[in-house]
Amino acid sequence: MDIAILGVGHLGEAVLIGLLESGLPPAQIWATAQPAERAAALAGAYGIEVGTDNAGAVSEADLVLVAVRPGVVPGLLDEIAPALEPDAVVVSLAAGVTLKAMAERLPEGVTAVRAMTNVAARSREAATALAAAEGTDLTEVEDLFDRVGVTVAVEESLMDLITAVGGSGPAFLYFLADAMTGAAVEGGMEPAAARVMVDQMLLGACLNLHASDEPAAELLDGVTTPGGTTAAALDVLRTGGVDDTVKRAVVAAARRGRDLARLTPRARARARAVNAAGSGSGSARLRRSSSATTAATATTSAATSMTR
Repeated sequence: MDIAILGVGHLGEAVLIGLLESGLPPAQIWATAQPAERAAALAGAYGIEVGTDNAGAVSEADLVLVAVRPGVVPGLLDEIAPALEPDAVVVSLAAGVTLKAMAERLPEGVTAVRAMTNVAARSREAATALAAAEGTDLTEVEDLFDRVGVTVAVEESLMDLITAVGGSGPAFLYFLADAMTGAAVEGGMEPAAARVMVDQMLLGACLNLHASDEPAAELLDGVTTPGGTTAAALDVLRTGGVDDTVKRAVVAAARRGRDLARLTPRARARARAVNAAGSGSGSARLRRSSSATTAATATTSAATSMTR
């Protein structure tokens, strides 16, 4: 099966890496990226064919992964439609782009599929949800995404919620990791040691959650001693309404997923500007935290590799 990945950005590259790590031969993958310098860098890094011509990349592909931003998808589908194989499968990784919107721009006989995955595909631990028209055979698409994690088929009506939980979810965890690492450094720990401690704690906790049949709430009770340190920390989180904040964040992400594909390029630019202005202080904190750990990156990576 020959695969084309169009628009290899952050998510597209994560999927590409996972597929190659799974043993998929580089000769079976074509990709595109912008600008040409980015395409050349990807080709050199991964040993695959990477260019800037989307139509050329899909001309012999059995399965096409569309990894561009939502607002770019309609134009890209118009661009590649004449070059697609008659029985090709086109999978959109973009939030908010409906099956109906895809089908309107694809030739008859070409199958449209929505997929929501995440950057954990890089380490082959992604959770991917697929949606397609009733009766669609998703075997080949499921087999592909099973190479980079676990895959489930869902009703399309759930895709915006899944985008919020599964697609945006890693950002929630990274936000927590950044805050905990920052607290440890402010308390006196060396940045490298704090990074290793937090990374390994989160990895272990996630593996424990994954391996357990107990719901997260019961695991939480199991590690909380009345009057102990964990209880004190949870009291602060609950008093601060963190659980409600997380739920509202999920709702906001799902809502934005529904809206993204309908925004014009100018409206998307305005939305990004508003978001940037509204999160200025948080972004500054994140940048400061990132700067504090930059010098320790090599040490941290080596230590993390040993612990894993």
